Amino acid sequence: MEVLIPEKLDDPEDGFGLQQAVLEEVGSGRRGPTALLWSSARYVGVTRPETRLTGFEEARERMAGLGFPVLVRNSGGGAVAANRGSLSFSMTFPVRDLRQGLYERYAEGSGVLVSALRGLGVDAEAGGVEREFCPGAYSVRSGGAGGIKVAGLAQRVAQRAARVEALILVSETEEIRRVLSELYPALGLPFRPEGVGDLAGENGPLGVDEVIRALAAELGEVYGAATLETGESLISRARKLRGSWRASGREA
Repeated sequence: MEVLIPEKLDDPEDGFGLQQAVLEEVGSGRRGPTALLWSSARYVGVTRPETRLTGFEEARERMAGLGFPVLVRNSGGGAVAANRGSLSFSMTFPVRDLRQGLYERYAEGSGVLVSALRGLGVDAEAGGVEREFCPGAYSVRSGGAGGIKVAGLAQRVAQRAARVEALILVSETEEIRRVLSELYPALGLPFRPEGVGDLAGENGPLGVDEVIRALAAELGEVYGAATLETGESLISRARKLRGSWRASGREA
């Protein structure tokens, strides 16, 4: 496995584009299994079904007023909000049979994440929290069902490749809590603000760079993964996809 860690992105669309470019290259056989770790400026990521909810237009306008552009993810899960204190983590694998491996990939992704965070002293485990954002069967939490949600896992399965991904809330989560507290009610969805909080390890609060290093080390331990340069061709492809993710009005 290769690990790609681009520098912090000013445009979150470039992060979405990188995920898509990696998926395409793995699916075509030009690239083997690849992990991607990136952080960016603010954004809200919604799924396509959420763009069809009655309150979506109101939600989009509220987010714009808060300085959070709304992007449409091509994976499952639910709405998320991110800022410089958040980290996007994905692993993309070649697949031969799209009907196989769905649950195994979820287990792999959550296992890597939980192990890396525990190594930093976080009380991390697989499982969701009450009225969580991005609700689903595959989440990572700290403090049990009444604690905070660290990340929610989702997948994108395409021809000959599959990606399991997670948005990890590390720091600066007070802003994320405020944004989600406006987003979810506007969409008509339940949300418990207390389920969002900063991550702390054995030595105190954690930062994004610290979590990146822990994840890269865990990937090296589990997969023998090496960290490589992202490469200008991949970044160029990601930039060409700008505009593909923007939510502008009610989606068809």
